[in-house]
Amino acid sequence: MLFPKYQWNDFYQVAEHFWRRGMSSLSERAFLFRLSRDLQDNAKIVEIGSWIGESTCILASGLKGTQAKMYAIDTFKGDASDYSARDRYKKRFSKLRTDNTKDIFDRNITHFNLKLRVTAIAADSLTAAKGFCESPNSIDLLFIDGDHSETATRNDIEAWLLYVKRGGIVIFHDFTSNHGVPQAIWWAIKRSYFSDLVGVYGTTIAFRVY
Repeated sequence: MLFPKYQWNDFYQVAEHFWRRGMSSLSERAFLFRLSRDLQDNAKIVEIGSWIGESTCILASGLKGTQAKMYAIDTFKGDASDYSARDRYKKRFSKLRTDNTKDIFDRNITHFNLKLRVTAIAADSLTAAKGFCESPNSIDLLFIDGDHSETATRNDIEAWLLYVKRGGIVIFHDFTSNHGVPQAIWWAIKRSYFSDLVGVYGTTIAFRVY
């Protein structure tokens, strides 16, 4: 693994735990871990779309400080506006033998002793944003990986960007997909929501916020 300044033991433990169940490449997962680890002590992260907690555990493991906090927002029911996405979730639920991933998510969070650091919010993104407990301009990193339609991704950007600090980071997963994520990102770029590109790994892209 490159970037020797990072202490990778926490990352490797999470990556091994989710091996063959992960929904992104190893390099993408390492990218998330590095971005989280680079944040200041006691930073705050919001994740839109958590599924069984793989990226949640990676991001939370990268945080430093006893007051660091991560909010994982998901209905845990595989809700999606696109029919093909709903069908994919149905197949994944069938393999997991459940219709709700919250219990699996909770077990994974407990496995890595992250219960005090991670708060799960079982709600759709927009509902969670309206009742969010943190103040505007208080979040250091926002990871958007929820409903991948263009409209839903735009809504996630508009609902949550106000909570991100100036100079904070917004990450998108699946920006190379044939869903609406790349169109929503281009829409946000044209509206000058981002100051610069932080990095790209696989289908994961990160921007810094004005």
